[in-house]
Amino acid sequence: MIEVAPVAAARPLAGQPSQRTGHALPFVSLFSGIAGMDTGLVTAGGTLVELCEYWEPARRVLRLREPDVPLAGDVREFTPSEEHRLLAAGFPCVDLSHAGKQAGIFGANSGLVSEVFRIAAVTRPEWLVLENVPNLLRLGRGAGIQHIIDELEALGYSWAYRVLDSRAFGVAQRRNRVIVVASGTPGLAAQALLGDDTCRFASFEEPTSADASGFYWTEGRRGVGLVRGAVPTLKGGSTLGLPSAPAVWRPGAPLGERIVLPSIEDAEVLQGFERGWTAEADQPGEPSARWKLVGNAVTVPLARWIGARIVSADIGQLGSVSVEGLPRDQRRPWPDAAYGAPGGLVHASKASRWPVLSASKPLDELLNDDGLRPLSYRATKGFLSRVEESGIKLDTHFLDDLEGHLSAMRAEVSPAASWASSDAARTRMRAVKQQNTTPELKLRRALSDLGLRYRLQIRPESDLRWRADIVFKGAKVVVDVRGCFWHVCPLHQTHPKANADRWQAKLRGNQERDLRMESELSARGWRVITVWEHEDASEAASRIAAVVSRRRGKHIQRGASASAAESSELASA
Repeated sequence: MIEVAPVAAARPLAGQPSQRTGHALPFVSLFSGIAGMDTGLVTAGGTLVELCEYWEPARRVLRLREPDVPLAGDVREFTPSEEHRLLAAGFPCVDLSHAGKQAGIFGANSGLVSEVFRIAAVTRPEWLVLENVPNLLRLGRGAGIQHIIDELEALGYSWAYRVLDSRAFGVAQRRNRVIVVASGTPGLAAQALLGDDTCRFASFEEPTSADASGFYWTEGRRGVGLVRGAVPTLKGGSTLGLPSAPAVWRPGAPLGERIVLPSIEDAEVLQGFERGWTAEADQPGEPSARWKLVGNAVTVPLARWIGARIVSADIGQLGSVSVEGLPRDQRRPWPDAAYGAPGGLVHASKASRWPVLSASKPLDELLNDDGLRPLSYRATKGFLSRVEESGIKLDTHFLDDLEGHLSAMRAEVSPAASWASSDAARTRMRAVKQQNTTPELKLRRALSDLGLRYRLQIRPESDLRWRADIVFKGAKVVVDVRGCFWHVCPLHQTHPKANADRWQAKLRGNQERDLRMESELSARGWRVITVWEHEDASEAASRIAAVVSRRRGKHIQRGASASAAESSELASA
């Protein structure tokens, strides 16, 4: 068992004193966003001396909130000019997050963390603080955290990291983030970050019931993420770039108001900001950026705790705090907490995600009733449908309230006027299936008879909206089964005479959507095979099998065109 010595004889970095007793800790903020990290550090005793943020909506907020602090733009062109002892950076998580493309630490966005190390090499601060998502420890077998450790040690820093849950700091939000702290004084980073703990090494003890609980209504096939007494992690947006607020279940509210969406001001409060903190971000004629700004921010109370620990360590107030750990087992995934120093081993720590347990104000009291919106009928119906498909078991009371909310919202939905030319036409339109049509089922059976395995109704690329009928992921082949009428078959297209203009617009829209889907997937190296409903299923299956087999036998590159043989085979159908 290894013990980190209490504040060791300091080897301060070049030009920096080891302590500043009685003085605030000056710091520079990179990737400042809306100043979540900065606000927490300032309230803990830090002094913000320079900001650096590229995105204009965030810069508007910073100009309002920190009008006297110099604000730089592109981090790639920035080197601090003010004296500072701490460098803070919540660097981009786009390439690391589960919701992103997961390009990794060297992606175009997350790779900007290299600018932190460039600046640290020039200015030599005593402290560094980095923040990102827990996938930093998992993606690519922990390539992200390994890269950060290598860079810090190359600069001569001892370091520690820890996964922290914002609920520990009195925030009604289940939000886990990795915090990395580095110091030029051996052992001090581990003391600051790992030396305080509740000793809760198991999962967070959620209440068995609550006046309000959050969940993501956009989920339902793989999970629900219901959090008793809190909301799940606030997100910057969905994969389509749209605001993505969690829903809140309030069992004691009137029917129709039990399943609601919080406002952006509620989200600000749930991140530890004042209501209206990001109002300055939006300008007339621009889409709102506030959800992305708030969802990407560092939780203020979490940053305050980090700042308080660093300030205490910096002025020598941690006393004989010690940290214990064992050498990391490299055969296992990276632990939730670890520490190390240049030339030494990585030591895994048992420090939990909850260094303190601050009481949180009840979620229901944090929400402003005037800003709450009931979850729509369509959204509620879609969520329940996905839950039913997946077989996920929900709390009985939760399920009852969801179904009651659906009934209440149905009563408020005005049925759209049908433009069908007759009752018979309306009946036929309603009977059209979106999936599992007879041609699809025949083709799937034929493919299975050939021994082919495939996936159904999934997005070939997670950041694209298209769901494909049949997908061969390894071969990057998509099969789109099309009805002759709805997709305007070249051989069997028909054009209704009643409501001709409406039908023409509808069918043209279907064609344009098909072309967009083919174009976007082809640009990423996918082969899209169209099978019309009039085709023989066995013949179509043989054609698909030949293409899949050929593509599995060669390396598929993004945007690569199909071989001449493939093109000829597809054209012959």
